[in-house]
Amino acid sequence: MAKSLAIASLQILSLLLLASLGQSKTVFTNLTVYDHEFRSGDGQSVFPVAGLPNATWGFNQFGTVFVVDNTLTQSVSFKSALVGRSQGIAAVASLDNTNVELVITFLFTNGKYSGSTVEMKGIFIQSMGVNELAILGGTKQFRYATGYATFEVVSQVGDHLTVKVNLYIRQDIPDDYPGIALH
Repeated sequence: MAKSLAIASLQILSLLLLASLGQSKTVFTNLTVYDHEFRSGDGQSVFPVAGLPNATWGFNQFGTVFVVDNTLTQSVSFKSALVGRSQGIAAVASLDNTNVELVITFLFTNGKYSGSTVEMKGIFIQSMGVNELAILGGTKQFRYATGYATFEVVSQVGDHLTVKVNLYIRQDIPDDYPGIALH
């Protein structure tokens, strides 16, 4: 009996030791930024680069692939404070021409997150008012990032779209990781 009690006690102590080694701090960050996309003109920021042969490449043509380099601002006005860039690849991915597969990186260039990135991926359903993309990771201030982002078109004037993006970021940072200044 004493021997089995001692073994059980050692097992419990081992589990507690292992659990304490794997502890982490969970940090939640909620950010709102505005993505400005220009589909034509001098400031064009999204370009079709590939598509089906003998087809007119566009947002409603299956197989069209775009590269994106949009401006991110602090508020809805394009002239508000610059936050960073939204850079990535989009492709019309559904045969009915309604869904766009989006792989996008938000590169923060100003403010307390300058130099940090957030990586996102998902399907953007063009007919929906609000779309969600998964946050898959990040760099610098957003290492260990997971979560989701919502995208909502709040303005469209000609070929200029303004999209409100809410980022809901969760980071599980190991206690012994020195590389992130908690915000």
